[in-house]
Amino acid sequence: MTTVPELQFLQILPYIFLYAAIVAAWLPKMTVPGPLKSLVPGHLLAVLAGVSALVSGLITPVAAVVLLVLALLLWASVRNTLPLSLRILAGVLALVVALVLAMHKAPGFHNILLLDKVRFSDDAIPFTLYANFDKGMAGYLLLSLFCARASSFKQFLVDGKRIALPALLTIAVLIVLGLATHFFSFSPKLPEATLFFLAINLFLTCVAEEAFFRGLIQDAIYRLGNKPVFGYLAIVVSAVLFGLAHLGGGMQYAALAAVAGLGYAIVYHQTRRLEWVIITHAAFNLCHFLLFTYPRLA
Repeated sequence: MTTVPELQFLQILPYIFLYAAIVAAWLPKMTVPGPLKSLVPGHLLAVLAGVSALVSGLITPVAAVVLLVLALLLWASVRNTLPLSLRILAGVLALVVALVLAMHKAPGFHNILLLDKVRFSDDAIPFTLYANFDKGMAGYLLLSLFCARASSFKQFLVDGKRIALPALLTIAVLIVLGLATHFFSFSPKLPEATLFFLAINLFLTCVAEEAFFRGLIQDAIYRLGNKPVFGYLAIVVSAVLFGLAHLGGGMQYAALAAVAGLGYAIVYHQTRRLEWVIITHAAFNLCHFLLFTYPRLA
């Protein structure tokens, strides 16, 4: 049996604002009186997330500066009024800063430990879960300032029909490979920490990883040219890099992650928008968590 920690309201408030900001990334600008004239709801919520994180001690002023730098670099990278060379430089630097945040190498972040070396089954390796505010904020900034999103619910539904087959095939292939390579076995369960896992995995892992590997890297390669070769290159490169990013879990884990990255890249390729690749990624992770050994066989 797993238990989840009791958290104080000030500890979870930054995450509430951050989750709300991610959801609000799909909302249109609001018209407001005064010199601003318009306001992006997600940006306001992200600022509140940062301020509340500072107040609660979740981040330090240095960490806040790192997040601000990433926001400015992403803004500059898509600012058409700036010279192309400056936009490219800003994009490259944004990629580096986002990677540093995703790898938890930026100073000043005190992510909350939710689960510490928990075994969900006797044959599973221990699992540790952090609420990674650094990775989540990087994901929001990439999502809102750089990545393409569906402009309407109708477009979202149309995209869903286009990706249904590759998304289902991706999940099916990963399950078959996971079982065939004895990475996991069938082990259905409903741990007490399921809602924690779902909330953290969807908002702080899947959004950030798909915004980085698909919305930033894969899309950047698309922009190199309109020839089909760039499309194939974008898919392969983002998949390989996704696998390499998971090398910390071992070669087998990295290989399976590369296959997953290939499937997610193909899903993203159908629309070049983030919604359904995030959902596909989260759906497989939840399926893995609930139905199979998690995170892997010991």
